Amino acid sequence: MHTYSVQLRISGKSLDPSEITRQLDLEPNQVRIAGEKRDNGRVWRESLWSYDGATDPMAPAKEWTSLEEGLLYVLDKLSPKKDLVRGYAGNYEIIWWCGHFQSSFDGGPTLSVRLLERLADFGAPVFIDNYFRSDDSE
Repeated sequence: MHTYSVQLRISGKSLDPSEITRQLDLEPNQVRIAGEKRDNGRVWRESLWSYDGATDPMAPAKEWTSLEEGLLYVLDKLSPKKDLVRGYAGNYEIIWWCGHFQSSFDGGPTLSVRLLERLADFGAPVFIDNYFRSDDSE
């Protein structure tokens, strides 16, 4: 079985996540502040603002059975703010971060040309991070 998570991530050493939240008028799903301690005792080298749409009470999912559906959901939420997001690219790193959680080594996502065009309009690369999950149902 394959499931996916999708986030638009903006990161940088001088990033102020509260300012991104204010400017975009969207609640992030994750915020990190450069210099703050991580769970393992080390510190974050960069600040991060991340949005997955799940903070919206009407959000259908945090994980998707289709990467395309997850990307389309987050894209639809962010499209009205595309120019503002693109404007951050001069100072910060912007990526579409996708988690791919799989219980077997076959298969994976298929993305339509239309989706790829919409993603390209944001001018941010897509990063797919793969994770293996054991399937407890077998």
